[in-house]
Amino acid sequence: MLPAMRVLVTGATGFLGGVVARRLVQGGHAVTGTGRDPAAGERLRASGVKFMSAELRRPAEWEGLLGGVDAVVHAAARSTLWGRWEDFVADNVTVSTRLARACARRGLVLVHVSTPSVYNATGHHVQVPESLPVGPRFDSLYARSKYLAEEAVRLAHPAAVVLRPRGLYGPGDTTLLPRLTRALRSGRLPRLTRTEVWTELTHVDNAAHAAALALDRPVPGLFNVTDGEAVPLWATLDRLADRLEVPRPQRYVPPALLEGAALALETLARLHPQRPEPPLTASGVRLLTRSMSLDLTRARTRLGYAPLVRPEAGLDDVLRRLP
Repeated sequence: MLPAMRVLVTGATGFLGGVVARRLVQGGHAVTGTGRDPAAGERLRASGVKFMSAELRRPAEWEGLLGGVDAVVHAAARSTLWGRWEDFVADNVTVSTRLARACARRGLVLVHVSTPSVYNATGHHVQVPESLPVGPRFDSLYARSKYLAEEAVRLAHPAAVVLRPRGLYGPGDTTLLPRLTRALRSGRLPRLTRTEVWTELTHVDNAAHAAALALDRPVPGLFNVTDGEAVPLWATLDRLADRLEVPRPQRYVPPALLEGAALALETLARLHPQRPEPPLTASGVRLLTRSMSLDLTRARTRLGYAPLVRPEAGLDDVLRRLP
């Protein structure tokens, strides 16, 4: 049983950070959450979280908060598939490095949320272990920045726990399901494979559970986190289309052709001063065409992790909640 702690959760107005903060409050902990969304901050306050608006790029806005806590869960990140490299570095690498150094100086437990996107360009996709060497190639600026953040955090705070939850979904999802929903409603999503793609996802409650376990057993190192069972991606997309009452993806387009088109769109987008997100990215195509599963042995044995929500129940709940 995790004794009562004082915990700072960064990115608490985001999807995962908010669930982590509320879960810890329910567990009897004193939780301070930071974020940039005042409306979400008010909802956090209503659930018992002490909310503090803070811009993490400015250390003066958060360093003082560390004096009153025992641990930090760093869930804040720039997690889009597209953007400027300078922003990924500022939000993911620089902020994480400064926070890790500050936590190390004070002897605080640090749980750093990263991503298994760092594996995407390795060519390994089945039961991938944390020990798999990654880099120097990455399939997105996001993945590269998160890997650099991991390395910096572990150097600055060797006792840090680094979690790699894959494909977060669940009530309140602002990324995965909304993207897929928009693609299906647009009618422009083709069938990208003639065979099923089996992929592991992570219900947000399972990711929050892993974070709580990491506070209870702060074992240093990297930890994969998923629901522990692969789901059929295209069958799930068909179910989502049926629930939305839109046509299922039917027209087959070879993924290599679409990936080439995506790379061309990315090149054009980079020429634009504001760098808008292109309607299609190469990394997005690869996510829809490659099976992926992660080895959870380390999380199970060292953190005591066992998924609380099975993917069948989690996806059923998500589909049921759709408007």
